[in-house]
Amino acid sequence: MLYILALVVLIADQSIKWLVQTHMTVGEVIPIWPQVVVLEYIRNPGAAWGMLTRAHGLLIVIALLVVAVVVWLERRYRPKRWMAVGLALVLGGALGNLCDRVFAGTVVDYVYLQIINFPIFNLADVSIDAGVLILLWRSFRSDNAVKKQQEAEDVEP
Repeated sequence: MLYILALVVLIADQSIKWLVQTHMTVGEVIPIWPQVVVLEYIRNPGAAWGMLTRAHGLLIVIALLVVAVVVWLERRYRPKRWMAVGLALVLGGALGNLCDRVFAGTVVDYVYLQIINFPIFNLADVSIDAGVLILLWRSFRSDNAVKKQQEAEDVEP
């Protein structure tokens, strides 16, 4: 299930990026909800918020490490439903942006939340962020469940 979801994310990400690249010009803006959210096609050579613009090789290595860690975690722990979903979203997003970096040298970004002047991003970025949030949520939830179990065992006669 993990790898299928990651593949779905990768295919959706690359398909949207292909549509943006074939139907828009770099710098073009298409209002979706004026003053709130627009499509704006940019080529991002760096990471989030335009950081590390001259670290192309480093960003590729980081993405490969993320992929390797996700695969290792899946094989080592065989995560259950929500942890698997979180890992799949991270894997699919990392692969999506990695494909851009390897084959084009830059990442295609296109969603701009104009209302809050948020940096332009793409589906792979959203997938990574959602995956990390799910993993954090499940980690905290698991910790609480373990504590409750230990407390219950301490109280039993």
